[in-house]
Amino acid sequence: MLPNPERAWYRAAATRTIDRAEVERRIGTTREPLEVLTGGLANINVRVGLDRVLRIQRDPSVLAKETALLRRPWRTLRTPAVLATVDDFLLLEFLELRPLPASAGEAVGRALAEIHALTYAKIGDLAADLSLATPFPHGDKDFAARGYGHANLSEAAPYLDPALAARIAAFLDRDASAARDALDVPVLCHCDFKVSNLHLTPGGELVVLDWEFAWAGPRLIDIGQLLRWRPPEPFVRAFADAYRAGGGVLIDGWRAIAEAIDIGSMLSVFAHNEVARSTPDIERRLAEITGK
Repeated sequence: MLPNPERAWYRAAATRTIDRAEVERRIGTTREPLEVLTGGLANINVRVGLDRVLRIQRDPSVLAKETALLRRPWRTLRTPAVLATVDDFLLLEFLELRPLPASAGEAVGRALAEIHALTYAKIGDLAADLSLATPFPHGDKDFAARGYGHANLSEAAPYLDPALAARIAAFLDRDASAARDALDVPVLCHCDFKVSNLHLTPGGELVVLDWEFAWAGPRLIDIGQLLRWRPPEPFVRAFADAYRAGGGVLIDGWRAIAEAIDIGSMLSVFAHNEVARSTPDIERRLAEITGK
């Protein structure tokens, strides 16, 4: 398996319980067993019986967008079939999933190239039909790790050791990769494209989960998240070769720029999720990146 300290976060989240009445209020009376699943720090995923998963959405406003992405006819990846969607939940098929192995770099590269093949005129939020709904201010300009990192550092700083927060700020201000424009063209950005959301079925199909954060953004956000926990070099090479072969663009210095961008992504998780703050993994990785 690929290195993934986040598994501990999801195991902790799965210790939550849910009232059967909360399930039956959404899907009707059932005598089937219920099991809160690992996966997802904010939403609740409950296995119902043998073949269904009830996904209770933290933010119902993204439900239509996530449904459209799950139902998109992907060629190089699999998503759970949507059985029903109402109000604040999705009812999905249950898939047997295995952790992503280090040998899956090529499959992941092909899949991310297909995701990123959908491009946009500007950065912004997506509508239910995956068109650009709300362009961000100045979204037609560049995107750099420096601004993204500082924006999320301001939210994470109250939870960080002050010395580490100062070190991160100094790194963002001085590092050449953090200042580089990472935006060649806005793409469909999954924005949670990490090992915890990538799995294989027993038949070897790549499954991509948790599309709620998708937006029109820079491709290197996804790549930074994918490489967050330093997968082995053969995985990275296979990923990059397949991504380029599928039409994906990797600019000069892409790995260092993606790593700098992931500082902002990790800070966002750290600021908004108590479970992620319960282990030292993010702080350790931030110290590692900014100590170079």
